[in-house]
Amino acid sequence: MTTPAQLRTQNQTLTQDLERATTKIKYLKIALAVMTGIIASLITYLIVGNLDATPLLSVGWSASAFIVTTGFVFTIQEKIARS
Repeated sequence: MTTPAQLRTQNQTLTQDLERATTKIKYLKIALAVMTGIIASLITYLIVGNLDATPLLSVGWSASAFIVTTGFVFTIQEKIARS
């Protein structure tokens, strides 16, 4: 039979594990958003570059795609967390 002291200790351990897991999930969400933005940026750079755009224009479109895609992924993650 478990004592109240053992239950408190188990509860504290589980609470700490949950906090660590929540922190790791936050970092993974950020990494997912950044990686998705990088992929969108590279695809945009290749497409715009193949349309005979100047290198500066290609980089501009690529940066815009990165910002928009990363923001979109963060927005989706926030909406999913609320529901």
